[in-house]
Amino acid sequence: MQIVEPGATFAGYRVISLLGRGGMGQVWLVEHPTLGRREALKIISPNPSDPSFHERFRNEARTAAALDHPGIVTVYTHGVENGSPWFSMTYLDGKDLTGAGPMPVDDVVTIAGRVADALDHAHGQRVIHRDIKPANIVVARGPDGRISRVTVLDFGIARLVDGNKMTATNLFVGTLAYAAPELLTGEAAIPASDQYALACTTFQLLTGSQPFPGTTPMALISGHVNSPAPRPSDHDPALAHLDAVFARALAKRPGDRYASCAEFATALEQAAATGPRRAAPTTPAPAFPPRAQPPAQRYPQTRQPPRTHPLGYNPHTPAPAFAGGFTPPPGGPPRPQKRTGLFVGVGVGAFVLVVALVVTAIALLGSDDAPASTASGASTAASSSTGGSSSTTPGSGGDFESIASSGDSTCAVRGGELFCWGGNQYGTLGDGSTTDRSRPAKVSGVDDVSAVSMGGLGKTCAIAAGDLYCWGHGAGQSGRPVTLPTKVSGLGDVSAVSVGLTTCAISSGDLYCWGNNLNGQTGAGTGASVPVPTRVAGLSDVTAVSSAHTTTCAIAAGSAYCWGNNADGQVGDGTTTNRAVPTKLDLDSPTSISTSLYSTCAVADGSGGASGTVFCWGENESGQLGDGTEVNRLQPTPIDVRGATQVSTAGYGACAAAGGSAYCWGSRSALPDHAPDRVNGLSGVTAITTGSANVCAVAGSGMYCWGLNGKGQLGNGTTTTSNEPQAVRFPA
Repeated sequence: MQIVEPGATFAGYRVISLLGRGGMGQVWLVEHPTLGRREALKIISPNPSDPSFHERFRNEARTAAALDHPGIVTVYTHGVENGSPWFSMTYLDGKDLTGAGPMPVDDVVTIAGRVADALDHAHGQRVIHRDIKPANIVVARGPDGRISRVTVLDFGIARLVDGNKMTATNLFVGTLAYAAPELLTGEAAIPASDQYALACTTFQLLTGSQPFPGTTPMALISGHVNSPAPRPSDHDPALAHLDAVFARALAKRPGDRYASCAEFATALEQAAATGPRRAAPTTPAPAFPPRAQPPAQRYPQTRQPPRTHPLGYNPHTPAPAFAGGFTPPPGGPPRPQKRTGLFVGVGVGAFVLVVALVVTAIALLGSDDAPASTASGASTAASSSTGGSSSTTPGSGGDFESIASSGDSTCAVRGGELFCWGGNQYGTLGDGSTTDRSRPAKVSGVDDVSAVSMGGLGKTCAIAAGDLYCWGHGAGQSGRPVTLPTKVSGLGDVSAVSVGLTTCAISSGDLYCWGNNLNGQTGAGTGASVPVPTRVAGLSDVTAVSSAHTTTCAIAAGSAYCWGNNADGQVGDGTTTNRAVPTKLDLDSPTSISTSLYSTCAVADGSGGASGTVFCWGENESGQLGDGTEVNRLQPTPIDVRGATQVSTAGYGACAAAGGSAYCWGSRSALPDHAPDRVNGLSGVTAITTGSANVCAVAGSGMYCWGLNGKGQLGNGTTTTSNEPQAVRFPA
């Protein structure tokens, strides 16, 4: 690298001072030779063993310069001076986030949202950052200490050494503390890799600690590849309402994460709205001292989930499929208005490891998340959702009356007794403790149990002798957690229950809902929440209910109704207008209905009166509607599943019990078009439930689960993930 000193001239620029240095080069504050404008100039350390480095540098510099977004630092020009590649960019007079945290939750939500916008814009232009970390995020504040601008640095720089087609040395570049597991195993970087790094960064801003701390490369690698996703509440119990968001965003497999960075940011914002706020300091945080700032573009604080994925590809496709790159939609996403303002460009440190060394280290360390076995056609549990899933078993298969799963916990009603297992951080298992269990344990205090449901952020409800009992996160007064079953007053003759952010129960044929009401999903009109069970007007003779996240559906008097959030058409009335009251759907003789984050499915009569046809509607960017496309549907659309008795949805996938077999689609399907895929190894299936990370089914006289298993939610006595159905080991 050419020697540069203050006062010297480099590529025509007058060098003023050194801003930073690291493994990839140096960043200097310079003055433009004709405009007199101060810019940041980064000089890259080339790889002498890579003859294509300069060519790739030019390509990446041009790509980075083409990015036009308020949250991405502007690249002005580039070149090679005496063998040293360089580019100039906006000089941001501010501080990066190195050493920041814990920060106020509202500030972190704002930062995550703006970085997510920038990343999704870049992904739409076929650019992946590869090195998102606090040092590459600059935050500017106004005189009042409020965040006025968030800017992401170093787009395209990591690709100079980590390129796909033009890489000669096959090196991994990035900061290990924020690197996605797939990068550490030598796979290609994909948009989900940036989302993982953003989640790691956000975790650190909230807690002040890295998600997987370690003092050696091997310790960091082991954490990312082997350890379960950390929980913010382990560092601050007041952040427990955010745990489920990070459980998904930090999933080991890319397909288990959110579909985009924006969806992660939206989930974080929505979860933050349900919990206590950590007060902002009376003076700005030391890392961000108040300073006079020029007018800056303001960003909206409220975010809505995107209706279509900005990339036009299925984010749940396994990472190797992206080895040749991905294809954005024609024309790409709309280009935001060009930004104005000052700039800073530091954050040059990068950790370089030979992939062979990393893979060898992983092999030596082992991986608890590696599938125990793989069967052709076996469905894999993939996406998670805030809400859970429950199933009431028609028939007497093994005396199972009901099964349910959500997050990392599972429950089953067998012979009138309730058993629960898996993660228990919030007392979700109802045993009076917060100890995880890898095998079913009987829940005391409830007898003659007929149904169970799980959802929200770790809440469980069960019907015992016609009364409703709830426990776990948000089950107590004022939303506090309880670890033992607690009777819900005011309800009797309860026949069904569904738990999501909103809880609903059928009592004497009427439907009652309470809890979160952000989108009117309680059916009780407007308002942020409904504290006590409140009857849903306009419905009678209710026989089934499903409530997950911010949409609720029910079957009443032989017809299907949905209401609440309808941004993606999940209400099924042909619009995307939210509905505060039950809206009747065009379905004949529905018998089962299940709604999740952005989509809904039901079992009803199909054409010609064929019973047991599965219909789905809502968002379909991951093929979760099961029609073999990625086209959203605003009304119920039949799919190729017949003879179904029950359907269950969760996040970006769904499953059904049909003709004695289990079928799964969307992110849970192994087929290329994510159409319904029969699960091998199961027969006599009478019920199925899809949780956020696993699937369970009653088959014959037993119960089987498959998918993620970090908390023992498969119930087989291990914490080993499996893509094959595993028999649940109930106590003798």
